[in-house]
Amino acid sequence: MTLEQARQLATSLGGKAPGHLVKADDWNKLVTVLEAYGETLAGLDVRVGDLEDELTELAAKVAPLEGLADRVQALEDETAPLRENYQLSVRTTSENHLVGQVAELVFTATALDGSPLAAPMPWLDVVTTWGRLRAAPGFIVRENAEENALSIQFNNAGEARVQLRSHFTKGFTPSVEQSFQNMLQTQVGTTGKTVMKILQDSASPQDPETVMAFKSIHQVYDGNKTVKTYADGYIGQATGGKYLGGKLGTLLPLGEWEHYRATVMAFAKPDASPLTPDPTRGVATIQVNFREWIPHWSGDYIDTITPILPDWKNLIELNLGKLELIPITIKELDKGIGKAGVLGHLRNLNAMDKAIPLINPGPDLLMQQNKAMLEGTIKTQLAVGGADTLAAVGYAQQAVITQQVGAQAKAAQATAQDASSVKQTVGVLEQRIQSAEQTGKEISAGLKTIGDGVNKINVAEVADLGGRLNKINLDLAGLAAKIGR
Repeated sequence: MTLEQARQLATSLGGKAPGHLVKADDWNKLVTVLEAYGETLAGLDVRVGDLEDELTELAAKVAPLEGLADRVQALEDETAPLRENYQLSVRTTSENHLVGQVAELVFTATALDGSPLAAPMPWLDVVTTWGRLRAAPGFIVRENAEENALSIQFNNAGEARVQLRSHFTKGFTPSVEQSFQNMLQTQVGTTGKTVMKILQDSASPQDPETVMAFKSIHQVYDGNKTVKTYADGYIGQATGGKYLGGKLGTLLPLGEWEHYRATVMAFAKPDASPLTPDPTRGVATIQVNFREWIPHWSGDYIDTITPILPDWKNLIELNLGKLELIPITIKELDKGIGKAGVLGHLRNLNAMDKAIPLINPGPDLLMQQNKAMLEGTIKTQLAVGGADTLAAVGYAQQAVITQQVGAQAKAAQATAQDASSVKQTVGVLEQRIQSAEQTGKEISAGLKTIGDGVNKINVAEVADLGGRLNKINLDLAGLAAKIGR
């Protein structure tokens, strides 16, 4: 019987008046009630003792909690700034990208309990260890000159979207980057795959499908000015504008795929003012990996000279005998820079370098000299590097001066030879003049002798006249003989 049943039974037995008969049944019921109460109270003293012990222990525990309300309030006050922090997270569509793609990073900020933030919306400082950053369209942003950091304000949905690109794209416009990214969707031959798919899955730049993908990009580069602008600018920034030897591997190894892992760090804050001492209220980081493939492709492009080699060979052969060979060649190279782009210019230089040894100048000395000078001009430009012909022009100017000096030296040599002949002739004349001078002296002496002979004629001595005249005739004959010499 439960205590409740016993209580109800005891209640039913009440209400007796003096003189009422107590029946045996009533008495038995009363005894049953007492037994129920007794059974319930059995061991109560032990239980009460236990409760007293527990109460004492509880009192000991509660005693230190005196002043808890004040302590809790103090804790609330101290942690109030911490509770103003944000729950900041970041995500992207893929960890791995190709250089040329744009990775979008989405930062989300909420209160610590996950509830939306109230206006005004906070700002986010974003910094990357590699690559260039740009805010997605539609966001309020403050950028820096190097494009490796920015401040962006969260929108009303609590999101801030940031675009991460390759490190060698400083100053590129979104439209140029989008055109280049679209090029990655080009179908490669009959493979049924896009350029992007092949480059993402390829184990090596030397894979057959990768080489096919490169050839497809060659065609797009030649025909698309925007793609050409992106590729030329990218290679220029990656190599510092130096293309030594017509190659790109001096600064960018071309053996296997290279990967650039960018670590992007973001710090949330209430506003963008540098004058307010606001602590950072949220931190998030993410890593994005980029596969480098452009130097591998561009290296293949500038070495693919078969389509243009005949034209350069013909140009050189047609003008090999002209003094203006080098200016004509440089002019054609300069014209090609505007149309062919930087990589096309390097390919032209490589093609010329390969075409010159194929040309036979024959025995013509001018052609031999022109070939040697042109070869030196091209190799000088390749050695110096650069997307121009400045080194070639400088070498050509020196070569022309050398050629002119050589011509002048030959002329001087010929003049010297002529002078030597003249000197010999003058010597002969001098000898003849000296001989004539001696003859004149002899003639003068002879005439004097004749004069003396004439003066000595004695008219009276007619007999002696014949002898003296005969002697004069002999002297005249001797003079005539001398004059004949």
